[in-house]
Amino acid sequence: MVGVTAAVLATVAAVRIAVPQQRQPVVQAAATDPDGLGYQRESIRMLTWNICGEAGGSRGSLSYCPWRSRPQAKAAAIETIVRQRDLNVIMLQEVCYPDDAAGRGGDRNDLAPLMAALGPGWTYRTAVVARPDGRSDCRGGDLVGTVGEVVAVRGTITSSTVTPLLVAGDPNYYPDATTKRTSNLLCVRVDGWQNTPCVTHLLHNSDPEYARETASLKQKIGAVALPVLGGDLNTSQGSASTSPIRPLFDAYPECDQQAYAPGDAVTEMTHFNSEDAAPAVAQQKLDYVFATSGFAYCDSLTEFADTNANTAAADDPAALSDHAPVVAFTRGQSLTWKFDETSGDSTADGSVNGLTGTLRNGVTRSTERVHSLRFDGTGTVTSGVDGTINKFDTRRGLTVSLWAKPDTAAPTGSLINQPNNNGSPLDLSYTGGKWRFAMVTADASGAASDQVTATAQTGVWTHLAATYDPVAGRMSLFVNGTLAGTAAHTKRVPSGTAITVGAAYQGGVDDLQLFPYALASAEITKLRAGQTMLPAVPTGTVTIPATSTGDPGCHQNGGYGTVASLTPRLSAAVQDDDPTVPVRGEFSIWDNTDPSQPQPIYLGGPGSASGYVTGSGTVSVQVPTLIAGHSYGWYVRASDGTNVSATAPVCHFVAAAS
Repeated sequence: MVGVTAAVLATVAAVRIAVPQQRQPVVQAAATDPDGLGYQRESIRMLTWNICGEAGGSRGSLSYCPWRSRPQAKAAAIETIVRQRDLNVIMLQEVCYPDDAAGRGGDRNDLAPLMAALGPGWTYRTAVVARPDGRSDCRGGDLVGTVGEVVAVRGTITSSTVTPLLVAGDPNYYPDATTKRTSNLLCVRVDGWQNTPCVTHLLHNSDPEYARETASLKQKIGAVALPVLGGDLNTSQGSASTSPIRPLFDAYPECDQQAYAPGDAVTEMTHFNSEDAAPAVAQQKLDYVFATSGFAYCDSLTEFADTNANTAAADDPAALSDHAPVVAFTRGQSLTWKFDETSGDSTADGSVNGLTGTLRNGVTRSTERVHSLRFDGTGTVTSGVDGTINKFDTRRGLTVSLWAKPDTAAPTGSLINQPNNNGSPLDLSYTGGKWRFAMVTADASGAASDQVTATAQTGVWTHLAATYDPVAGRMSLFVNGTLAGTAAHTKRVPSGTAITVGAAYQGGVDDLQLFPYALASAEITKLRAGQTMLPAVPTGTVTIPATSTGDPGCHQNGGYGTVASLTPRLSAAVQDDDPTVPVRGEFSIWDNTDPSQPQPIYLGGPGSASGYVTGSGTVSVQVPTLIAGHSYGWYVRASDGTNVSATAPVCHFVAAAS
């Protein structure tokens, strides 16, 4: 566990209330998995799709959009993809969304039926993308509202930013001032996530401004902590070395540049278009996903795209857009059971999947390794089944990591398996004095297994990591960070949806983690080193030196300082025990004069979270307009997306009377 500390310093430089200025981005140097700890972050399982909801034109024209006036059908298709692949992020372009401020939209748009189909637990943010004539309203008829892009997440969005990439009428970009189109980068922070989902829709293609637009995008995304960027980048790639978006390829992995299973295509086409004048279908790759952590999976779902010739005489296609949706999984955790609870019959999942484990029968809690579980041969820990979703697919790459301590007289027992109707396609066990990692060769009862074994010690805590690389067709078993053996495995048998730990096993188990790809040996070394820290690492403390003078924004012992601005900024110094981890401040401020006034900022609420700094630094948030003459209290805590510090002592100030 990474400790987090937030220190609010009693100096004007470090803790200040200031008249608002334009927010400056927290700059983090772009790199490919810069800290090599991508496996510790949550796995983003996302879809990006230009649904062409605001294209115009009739069948046969270049601007024709399949099913433009059927937003419910598009919403149903997206919900199906989300459910079948267990996605937690959706990025959409050319979306008509409701504009509540202008009173436009209601349910006659693409977004309302989608959110209704997704159900509770999802939140979203939107950004406008103007057309060449500067208009941003939907074209009317069946769709009413504002046109732009959307990010929706299965979680709680705590803050968002919309950053222009090109400014309408700017002579530096538009010397002839003939176009007013604008593109934006929309990024969201999600409660408990370290990655930052971002979406964009670039507007140029081959004109000279495209280089400016992509350079602007790279600069803006480089200021985002651990970005996962998806969208329609409006260019055919060529190769990564010659692509117009090479600045992004130079900085981040792109999901579709490698195969994730035997026969998996790379650089798949995502856009299909033609018209009566040129009926041959042009195929291009216009849609991309980039991420700092790299990827465990990527696929262009061409079955949802209109790949037929677009001619006036043709019937409307079954497909829903001229673009194919791209589905991508970033590297990260699929399941994390730390077994840190001290009571009860459940154990929490530290990953974003939220797969709670249930302790059954002969499983007890132990203080070994601070907290762990003991099995007497009759008990198990099982995961709940989330519908028909396979959270950990044995047909794809995978890693199982855990600590085990078999009893001296322990018989054969399974440490972890994932059964289907015919058996267990994956099993890591202790068998007759050996560790055994096995994967079946056929989806049939009694099928043989490919396996790797290694000598085991009883009565000693041992770290085990079992990996499967489907492209190489290779299983590997690591014991205490050292490769103990490999075996060929090419059958790729699907597993069931539930996970079972400890069946017929006698001994201790701790710190189970599952990953949807094969970790490299260097990553396994880091993973094991992180898990050998037996003493619990504190999450940190927050202190403010007691003072009744100095910065008027942070009086603690008697009296209130006076702050001139009614729209100040709250600032604090934050620090994380790991200097490579993005860390932010979360603020809360409330009205002491009239407690019935709503809190303008509260911990975990909208506007609470600051931007990120890496390791340590000063962060701040903008306060909504306060009431002249009222007194206020505020405090802050630090968060690295996984852990939070204690809150700082309360600071006080008075907003100057008008």
